[in-house]
Amino acid sequence: MKNYEKRMTIDEERKYLHKMRIRYWQAEHKSARSELLDEMQAVTGKHRKSLIRLASSMATWLAKSAKGKEAKATALKCGM
Repeated sequence: MKNYEKRMTIDEERKYLHKMRIRYWQAEHKSARSELLDEMQAVTGKHRKSLIRLASSMATWLAKSAKGKEAKATALKCGM
């Protein structure tokens, strides 16, 4: 990294990656996803493999949050 280049703060990186995850999952072709990974790699400095894991974690997170909401609604119905 050169002197004039500054790393993103953790907060900035999270915001950026969140927006890119959405674009990654909306991409229709593998080539489009590959281009997005190239961009994310250039901006964040992370390895492709870790970026793929982060992009995939969105689907996992959404599934977990949906299960949590269902469990909470069930618990409320049962009077817990």
